[in-house]
Amino acid sequence: MPSLPTVDVNLFVYNGAATVGQAIESVLAQSWPNLSLTLTDDGSTDGTLQVLQQYAARRPGICIRHNRHNGGAIPNFQRAFWFGEADFVMPKSGDDVIAPDFVERVMAVLLGHPNCAMCHAAGLIFRHEGNIVGRYPPEHCLDATDTEPQARALHVMQRYTSSPSFWGIYRRDAADLLSPIRYRAGWDHVLLAELALYGEIRHVPDCLYWRRDGGKPVLTLARAATEQGCRGVPLDDELAEQRWRTPLITTAWAHLEMFAATRLARDERLALMRAVPDVYRQRWLGLMLREAEALRTYLPTLLDQMERSDRTAAQWQARSIGGCILAAQTMVPEVDFSPALLELAAFTGEPDQ
Repeated sequence: MPSLPTVDVNLFVYNGAATVGQAIESVLAQSWPNLSLTLTDDGSTDGTLQVLQQYAARRPGICIRHNRHNGGAIPNFQRAFWFGEADFVMPKSGDDVIAPDFVERVMAVLLGHPNCAMCHAAGLIFRHEGNIVGRYPPEHCLDATDTEPQARALHVMQRYTSSPSFWGIYRRDAADLLSPIRYRAGWDHVLLAELALYGEIRHVPDCLYWRRDGGKPVLTLARAATEQGCRGVPLDDELAEQRWRTPLITTAWAHLEMFAATRLARDERLALMRAVPDVYRQRWLGLMLREAEALRTYLPTLLDQMERSDRTAAQWQARSIGGCILAAQTMVPEVDFSPALLELAAFTGEPDQ
């Protein structure tokens, strides 16, 4: 009888000494017999690393990685895809827990559907004391099973909402086709939409994924998804990326960036790019209008900061602000940024000789 495939579980955690043990225990309790477990301490400043080392001492098969500096979820998720020998990989947060049969149930779907690139499970929200406070609606689960890759990507764009449908098990040969993860708000949305081009995304309808305390505010997530934010650079710094100010607009725009470079013929890429504004206007128009208006209101402050900067800093900031405005104009052309664009034009010329 052939052996069951191995699933690489990559659990990463930052300052989670009080809760990471529960997440690790939920992995060790899995009924699936072939698991490899890597525990990554993402530069914690509490006792997290010591907790991980205690588990590794008791279970010799556990691998420990220690990042010298906190880098955030994006690079750790990327490392989970890039490193490891197993055909299936499961990136894992250090906060959430999974039911004992999570891997077994999810792998049954993946093995039963060879074209399935990722499978996840329905989720619920619990508090630290173990109290269940809610269940994610069934419509938050993904069922991108159309035979046409573009239709699968559209399904994800139209439906993806909550992280339980992101923290699943990935078929590594599909994940290998993905673009490198960019530091952008909505990076998880973009990753799943591209993944759907390379295979199906399915789910187990039972609540096998238990998310601690629920989600965080969109703006908080957007700030954490910037490269500067991950490095501790203040986001009001004149050299910082400004697209965190419009997280939903940035999420939609990031799909254009991804589709422009994805592994499809030119006409197929263009068709998906043309669909992006329509999809996200249907989902988020009111919220994107609010973001664009807030950006327009704050622009005088940013432009005044540019006026007081040297030419190099001002040109760099103009590039960042111009990117925000371009994305906003593409998604919500109702908001007029013409005056700000005229002012920005003064900063885009060649440096003085």
